[in-house]
Amino acid sequence: MRIKTEKDYLEKRKYIRLPSVFPVEYSILDLEGPPKILDWQQAFTCNVSEGGLCLSINKVDGPLLRSLHRGKVRMRLRIRIPLYSPPVEADASLSWMDKIEDEVPSKYLIGVQFTSVSKRDVNRMIKHARWIKFVLPATVGIAFILLGAFGVSFFHNARLRMANQELVQQLVSIQQEETSTGQLIDQVKKEKAEVSRKMGAYGQDIMSYQAQIAQLQEELQARAKSEQLLNEQILEYEKKAGDMRERISDLNSQKDSLDGRFADLARQENALQDEFQMLQRKKEGLQKSISSKMYQWLKNHQIPATGLILSFEGDVGPIQYWGFMYDQALAINAFLLFDDTAAAAKVLNFFRKKMEAPFAGFSNAYYADSGEISEFTVHCGPNIWIGIAALQYQAKTGDKTYLPLAKNVADWLIALQNEDKDGGLRGGPKFTWYATEHNLDAYAFFNMLSEVTGEEKYSVAREKSLSWLMKHAMAPHDQEYQSPPVKRGRGDATIATDTFAWSLAALGPGKIESLGMNPEEIMEFAEKHCRAEVVFRRPSGNTVEVSGFDFAAYQHMPRGGLVSPEWTSQMIVSFQMLSEYFGDNGDMIKAGYYQEKVLKYLNELNKLIISSPSEMGHGEGCLPYSTLEDADTGHGWRTPQGSDTCSIAGTAYMLMAVRGYNPLMLKQRGGK
Repeated sequence: MRIKTEKDYLEKRKYIRLPSVFPVEYSILDLEGPPKILDWQQAFTCNVSEGGLCLSINKVDGPLLRSLHRGKVRMRLRIRIPLYSPPVEADASLSWMDKIEDEVPSKYLIGVQFTSVSKRDVNRMIKHARWIKFVLPATVGIAFILLGAFGVSFFHNARLRMANQELVQQLVSIQQEETSTGQLIDQVKKEKAEVSRKMGAYGQDIMSYQAQIAQLQEELQARAKSEQLLNEQILEYEKKAGDMRERISDLNSQKDSLDGRFADLARQENALQDEFQMLQRKKEGLQKSISSKMYQWLKNHQIPATGLILSFEGDVGPIQYWGFMYDQALAINAFLLFDDTAAAAKVLNFFRKKMEAPFAGFSNAYYADSGEISEFTVHCGPNIWIGIAALQYQAKTGDKTYLPLAKNVADWLIALQNEDKDGGLRGGPKFTWYATEHNLDAYAFFNMLSEVTGEEKYSVAREKSLSWLMKHAMAPHDQEYQSPPVKRGRGDATIATDTFAWSLAALGPGKIESLGMNPEEIMEFAEKHCRAEVVFRRPSGNTVEVSGFDFAAYQHMPRGGLVSPEWTSQMIVSFQMLSEYFGDNGDMIKAGYYQEKVLKYLNELNKLIISSPSEMGHGEGCLPYSTLEDADTGHGWRTPQGSDTCSIAGTAYMLMAVRGYNPLMLKQRGGK
């Protein structure tokens, strides 16, 4: 038998040459006496035909080698086809054998012919052999294409990320520069006012001395007519007048100097105002771009399989994969602001599919990727916000698809409300505490449903919520602001910033006044007790000074002050409502005063915008949940972990603040 190379056999046309191998187990059948299977051995095949296989055997022991040379060999085969099970069982006989001499250790190629095998199994082998012969080259080609595309995408994304990070940094830098320029303008104005005051005082002194000189001259002339004046007396009058003239000269000299300083300050103020306006124009352009980036950040993080968005991108704690229901409601409102009704509908579809009969409330949080429950607690507040988001969707689109969802939530709430003699809502079905924020949310929600449906049960529920609020949460406070005008809950006078902001957002300034309360005093109390000035360390390591609102009265917190972008945005929305309210009522001074507060705190939030830390985020702009990580909020939960953690709540609520959008009302003007 001629010794051939492996290549000779691979070129045989009766075989299909495979780019991969099938593992084959074989055993020699002992033909001496009744056939019996000897030990199983390992082989491989790279070629296959309808009639047999070409086996490659790396290790051939003595007994097998002697059997092969005798040529009278019967074999039992187990052929394992990749991706198929069970293996093909076949009997075969030896057709030929060759040794590959240039292999160390020696390799044997054995051609076997099937003597017993099912037709179906043969077809399986041939079909798979032809499939992988075609697919593997195609797969390699596709892999190279994908690799190239990945490389292009990687560099594109890297450039995009850098561009977005630079955009965010530009806004932060311009905002800091604008703040600094504004402070310089204020200093110049103060100095101008002081110079003007001194100039006025000098002018008054000059006029006074001039009057005294005139009076001396009149006295001298009068005495000269009535009596003979001595030279000494005349000289005394002249000396007094001369001293006054010298003083007038000094005052005029100082006044001239002040005139020059005033002119310099006026020129400096004009230059600073020009610079300030230029920075404002730059910031407005960047703000518009960044707002679009913030919306895109939300959209990028929407999981296609569920429609949910991760609440805290970059969090390193146990909630890093969670999507809180309240956050999803805020995201819906943000999507609606950008006319992205499709993204809003994806979130609403998740909850519509989750709704079961009888409805007993959605859980507080779900895993964003799978949609499985991550926090089984059921609170009223987050459920209300999903209902509110559904109604805002309907108001935006006219589509009533999600009205049943809102009504189911509302009817469940009404059942809970009816369990309380005062018409209040507990924290949830399994809780006994009452939160003011939940009942403010409920008032707003029932008010919306009453407007949308005209059904009496919702207006009745709304009035019950208002009655509970007036009895247990809202009351005029003492003029020294020692007690909060809005309590955190029933029997709980703890200061919570959101109760002040949401009082205006849910009820409106006009409604609050009609109830005998002062909406301005509510906001003044919040500013006095909850405003914090902090130093925020940005992910880059740079620090910025920021003024905004804490979750609570930070003076009572061991951690010191922090700024919450979400709760600061809530205050901005309520300041905007006050501005519009007074503007609509003709008080333009107060309207301008509160508009200045809107702009002031929006500017402060600009300093907190950071770049998304994930590849998915592409460096888009977003806001952290708080300026401190893992900090006690004072209300039973802690801020997320991670120094550059982006937050749906912070980001979505700032978008609402920028647009002057109040999610707790269908009508947006004036808070009426």
